[in-house]
Amino acid sequence: MYCVIPLIYAANEQLKGTIRFALEFYEEIDPEALQYAVKQVQKRYPYFSVKIEKEKESFILAENDLPFVITADEKPVCLNSAASNGHLLAFAWKERTIWIDISHFICDGNGLAPLVKTLAYYYVEQRYGSDGIDPASIRLVTDNIEESEYAYPFPEAPIPNENAIRTEKKTYDPFFFEDGLFDSEGNYAYHLQIRQKDLMAYAKSNDGSPVSFICVMLYKTLMNLYPETEKDIVFEIPHEYRKVLGHPLSHDSLVRVFLAKLAARDRSKSIEMLNTCVRGQIILGSDESADIEAINGMLQLNAYMQSLPLEGKKQAMRALVTAPLAESTFGVSYTGNISWGGMEKYIRDLHVYAGENNHSKSLVVEVFTLGDNFSICVMQPGKNPIFVQNLIQSFADCGIECRLMSEARFH
Repeated sequence: MYCVIPLIYAANEQLKGTIRFALEFYEEIDPEALQYAVKQVQKRYPYFSVKIEKEKESFILAENDLPFVITADEKPVCLNSAASNGHLLAFAWKERTIWIDISHFICDGNGLAPLVKTLAYYYVEQRYGSDGIDPASIRLVTDNIEESEYAYPFPEAPIPNENAIRTEKKTYDPFFFEDGLFDSEGNYAYHLQIRQKDLMAYAKSNDGSPVSFICVMLYKTLMNLYPETEKDIVFEIPHEYRKVLGHPLSHDSLVRVFLAKLAARDRSKSIEMLNTCVRGQIILGSDESADIEAINGMLQLNAYMQSLPLEGKKQAMRALVTAPLAESTFGVSYTGNISWGGMEKYIRDLHVYAGENNHSKSLVVEVFTLGDNFSICVMQPGKNPIFVQNLIQSFADCGIECRLMSEARFH
C-alpha cells in the first residue's frame, strides 16, 4: 500500500485530472518494442502499479498486479476503471506517437518525467539498440528503488516559518478571450518548437527566464489582438516544493500555483521591463517561505479532512483544486531542462496535455525541453488558430523562429 495525497479526492467526471504525455518519434511505432518497454516501466515503478480502494471513509492506493493497458488508439482509456485494469496509468499508440496517461492527482510533471524517460529508453533500446545512449540520468529496472521515490513526503508537524513574506490577498479583474474567438470544436492543441539557444539568448539579454519570457510573449500577443482592453492579464505559474520537503525524488503531485499579472496599461513598456516585472513576481511567488506556508496549509487540510466522511473529502478537495483557475487568463508550466541521454535523435517532438481547462476562455501552455529545443504545447478551447499565428509572429518580431510542428484535437 502506498501513500495517498488528498488531491485524489478531487477527481470526478468533470475534473478527471489526467496528464497526457505524447512522444512523437520520427518513425512508425513498433508495438512489440512498446510492449516490452511498458513491462519494464511496470517493474521499475511499482508505486505507479496501483489501484484506488475504499477503506472506511478514505481512499488508499493498493498494489495492482494486473498489466498496464496499451491501446492501439490515440483516445485515452478511462483511468481507475475496468478499461485501464484499475490502474491510474495507461498507454496508447498510433502511427508515430506514444501516449502516456496518468492521474495528475498522484503525479505532476516532475514526477512523470523520469517514467517517460524510462519508457523511451527501453523502447529505443529494443527498437534501435542502445549505442550512443547515455543511461546515467535514466531510472532502470536494475536500480535499487529509493524509498524517497514513494514515501509519504509531508512532515508530521508544521515547519517553522519565521521568515514568511506577508502579502495581502489580491483580487484581479482578469481578461478572458471574447466570445467567438474560439469555435466549438472542442479542446485543441498547437505544438510549437523553438531552439533553446535562440530563446535563451534573447531572454537573458532582456532580463528574462524561459517562463517570464514566454509569459511576456503571450501578453504581447494578447495586447496586439486586443489593443482596447483595459483588463489585467493574469497568469498561473505552477511551482514545485520537493526541495523544501526534502523529497526531491518524490513522484507525488507536489505543486502549488501562484498568480502573477501584467496590466493592460503596461503594453507600451519594453520587453526588458516586462520581463523584469514578471521575474520579480516569480521570485516572490516561488519564495521558500511560500512553499512552507503551502506545506503547513496542506498539513492543516489533512487534519481537517480526517474528520470528514468520504463525500466531504471529495467536496473539499474539488473546491481547493478549482478555485484559482477561475481567475486566470492563461497558465504557463515549465518542467525544467530535461536530459534525454541522446534519445532525442529518435524523437521528433513531445507534447503535454495537462488537466482540464476550468475556464472556457483561457489558455494552458506546457513547456518541456527536447534536445536543443523547447517544445511548447498551447492548449485552447477551440480550433481557431488566430492566437497561435499571432504568437508565432510575436516571437518573429524578436528575431526568434517559432515553428508550428503539428496541431491536434485532444481529449
